[in-house]
Amino acid sequence: MTILLLACCVWQVWEYTHPQPVDRYVVKVTAADGDTLWHLVGDVMDREGDRRDVREVIHYAKKISNLKGDLQVGDVVLIPIEVVKK
Repeated sequence: MTILLLACCVWQVWEYTHPQPVDRYVVKVTAADGDTLWHLVGDVMDREGDRRDVREVIHYAKKISNLKGDLQVGDVVLIPIEVVKK
C-alpha cells in the first residue's frame, strides 16, 4: 500500500512539473427546445474530448455567455474547451 501511495505521489509531482500542452478554444451553440446546460455542455465536451468536470465547464460557460436564470430557446452558449494536445 505504501508503494502504491508513493507511486501516486511521484506521478502527481511529474504531472505538475511537466504539464502537457493544451488547446483552448470556445464552441458556440444555440439552445433549442428541451435543451439543458448539462446536456449541451456535456455533449460538446464529449465530442471535443474535454475530460474536465462538466460542472466546472458549466460554471465558466454561464459566466462567459452572460446567462442568468434558466436556459431559454435561442440562447447562445459559449463553451470553453480544453483538450490535451497529442
